[in-house]
Amino acid sequence: MGKMSITLNGSEVKNIYPAITIGVSAAASGDDVIIFVLPSGLPVMLDSKIKELNDVAPDLPDLVEMIDGLKMLGGRFLICELGFDVHGLTEKDLMEGCEVVGATTFVAEAQGSDLTFSF
Repeated sequence: MGKMSITLNGSEVKNIYPAITIGVSAAASGDDVIIFVLPSGLPVMLDSKIKELNDVAPDLPDLVEMIDGLKMLGGRFLICELGFDVHGLTEKDLMEGCEVVGATTFVAEAQGSDLTFSF
């Protein structure tokens, strides 16, 4: 078992699918997975946006199912607290199971990661 940290700094298909696919694969292999969502990625963490991305990429796996699977496997979504004011969102707007933290918390949580990715 290892540890993987992923930063997500975009809310488009090209950002979210690689992050979630790699995260699910690592978690299914027994790794601890942390995805830190930076302000530019925050809009993707809304249920409505995930469903919209499913419609944009109908030939790709269902994002809702992948994200739910990642959470069931122990994957964690840490959301950067700085993005809310930028996007006019509140914590209540987020999909269930997200943790709002500062960058310092992510850095502490990510220490000792065997692999890191950024999308």
